[in-house]
Amino acid sequence: MAVHSTIRAQVTSVPRVVDDLCHVCGKCLARQACRSKAILQLDRDEPPFIDANLCYGCRACIPACPWGAIVLNGHSADA
Repeated sequence: MAVHSTIRAQVTSVPRVVDDLCHVCGKCLARQACRSKAILQLDRDEPPFIDANLCYGCRACIPACPWGAIVLNGHSADA
């Protein structure tokens, strides 16, 4: 049971990009703020995503996004 709780904590602490809010900025401020380089963008016309395997969970990307497109647990940064 302890392993399940740890895994759940790790999964819920990784932010995610809300595609509908993302403006696909040329110079993504959240990517620049990411210390672990976990915010990846495969196609420049598509929103980036956060690789949970690389993310430290520091949440520096959340306030760095001017559009509020990066959220934690499906809630906005203001919630």
